[in-house]
Amino acid sequence: MKKIYLTLAIISVLFWLAFALTPKGVFSENENRYLASFPKLSQKTIADGSFAEGLTDFITDGFPFRDFFMGLNTAYNKYVLKKTEINGVYFAGDDYYMEKYSEPENTEEISERLNTFFEKIPNTNSFLALAPTAVTIYADKLPQFAEGTSQPDEISKYYSETSAKTVDLYTPLSQNSGEKLFYRLDHHWTTEGAYYAYAAIAEIMGLTPLEKSQCELTTVTEDFRGTIFSKLNMNNLKGESIEILKTEDPITVYYTDTDTTTDTLYSLDYTAQKDKYSLFLDNIHPLIEITCSEAETDRSLAVVKDSYANCLIPFLTKHFQKIYVFDPRYYKDSISDFVNENQVTDVLVLYNMNTIDNDLGIRAIY
Repeated sequence: MKKIYLTLAIISVLFWLAFALTPKGVFSENENRYLASFPKLSQKTIADGSFAEGLTDFITDGFPFRDFFMGLNTAYNKYVLKKTEINGVYFAGDDYYMEKYSEPENTEEISERLNTFFEKIPNTNSFLALAPTAVTIYADKLPQFAEGTSQPDEISKYYSETSAKTVDLYTPLSQNSGEKLFYRLDHHWTTEGAYYAYAAIAEIMGLTPLEKSQCELTTVTEDFRGTIFSKLNMNNLKGESIEILKTEDPITVYYTDTDTTTDTLYSLDYTAQKDKYSLFLDNIHPLIEITCSEAETDRSLAVVKDSYANCLIPFLTKHFQKIYVFDPRYYKDSISDFVNENQVTDVLVLYNMNTIDNDLGIRAIY
């Protein structure tokens, strides 16, 4: 019995020693976020419970060899317990891993906010495009007894309430579901999936979309393991490729927050990092101005978006002389004032259904 106690004591000491030596509050490249630091200790934080909550996060994030044990736990649940879901991710067919879709809670509020925004730009052509995610388009790959998705119904609610012209993205994506339209280990659609969405958007805008055969896609990495992988940490999962659209027309891309200008829509340095999807439009910027001097029209476009739009925008450069790309989470001025002052001819609001309900930017758009 003494040997057992001694062994447990040694294990405990080693664990807390490893915990003490594990860096705290640092950036996790795998999860693309900062890990929790030790919470502020005060009478107020103890009384309101924030200290206890922060301490739990601190211990969880600082757990020694955290990524390894997360992967081990995922593998145990999948292969031993035969579970079909963990951490909000379904183990689906054809080696797909798909985020569950939670019933939205803010549809009415967001619809009202969007309509107020559209009303402020009466001289602009307004378009609303909401993208279903893999859990809807690849519903046939979901495990048995997986919860059904209501994304098409929720999209219909938004579309029935809006004053903007709406774009049906469900039909072209579902009609081409035999192709790889979404990543297996990331929540975004692929560049191929973005093409079908672009074609539908262009047609509603009165443009002639590029034929798929006209779009030359180039592979820039074959080791992409994205946001869904970060929830699983199963290192046996093989990475996948990211393709970009090769554009030959001259363009100028200006990032207003960093005051930098480039001639490409891609920041390929990200291919050497974990967050490889950020190669599209250089990750996060409040406002990006894209000038396309040889565009086929003299129209201008403002895109209010989440990250789904980042790999779609290169397809649009053929059609607009100027494209303004807004991330409303970080752009703090009035987008409607900008549109009116710059006489922007067209506005596209593009979001995916897993993002829009909790996106603080779209709920503050004005």
